[in-house]
Amino acid sequence: MNNKPLTVRKSKIRILDTFWGALFIILGSTLPYFHDIITDTAGLKSWVPIVGIEQFLTDSNNFILGFSTYRVFLYTFLIFVFASIGWFGWYKNAKTKFYANSLLLVLLSSTYQLGIIILNLRRSDWNDTNLKLLFLGIFFIVLNYFSFKNTKLTLSKLAFCLLFFALALLPFFHDLLTDIDGTIKFWVPNLGIEKMLTNENGYVRGLISYRVLVYMFCIHLFAHLGWFGWFMNSQGKKYRPFLLVPVALSLLQVIIIVMSWNETEFNSPSSKLYITLALSLLLAINFYFNNHKVSLKNKINLTKKTIKHCKHEN
Repeated sequence: MNNKPLTVRKSKIRILDTFWGALFIILGSTLPYFHDIITDTAGLKSWVPIVGIEQFLTDSNNFILGFSTYRVFLYTFLIFVFASIGWFGWYKNAKTKFYANSLLLVLLSSTYQLGIIILNLRRSDWNDTNLKLLFLGIFFIVLNYFSFKNTKLTLSKLAFCLLFFALALLPFFHDLLTDIDGTIKFWVPNLGIEKMLTNENGYVRGLISYRVLVYMFCIHLFAHLGWFGWFMNSQGKKYRPFLLVPVALSLLQVIIIVMSWNETEFNSPSSKLYITLALSLLLAINFYFNNHKVSLKNKINLTKKTIKHCKHEN
């Protein structure tokens, strides 16, 4: 009879842990559009309290860590925070996989971008495309050396690791394809993609240039793939269903960019917030009933075992 209270207590602890994990994931889902929640094109919204962060980060030239506005800074910084969380979660869940170090390489690429932003190095040599390629190449060789030091390296495994190397390039892929003025680099074959995507007003899928389109698409795809990989590799985890919230929202943002829905209601912060809340509520209800069924089944099984034990003693 002493086992029953212990079982109930452990069940409550598991539910509590899942609650905080789910809450963290849901709150993290708002990061890609958090800048839309607290700012507009004019700056901070009227309801947002002034705590001095914007003023603290603004330099003498009115740049916020190298960005033109606080809104642009928030957008760029938070999308990389969001991406880094997704890739870190996938890496933690795949430490026993042969490609774990390749995931670490992608995570390093994301955190490097964060470091560039935080340390205000966007206009320095540390943000140079060739230097990033050199760093990633060295880390790729070193990390994969340790990955396959004691195991056989096959062509399929190497190709899989090279795929992650390509994903690590996504945060600065626009710098590989285009110059800072937006023109395509000389070595990139002209396939007519930019011309095909440009409308009569000179906008490329609703954005001001092809460079901006590539940048926006790649960073959101980068973030989405990290969270999607975490979801796919989290079988058996209680929090797994809630990963669908950031996966769905990041996929929505990729679709918005591809379909040129930037000026539609799909891209409004209110729509994204409603989607976040609706998905979270549905998943929470689903989790509650599934957990209730499991708890009830365990309780019935425990009761049956207790009855059998009592009959055996008699």
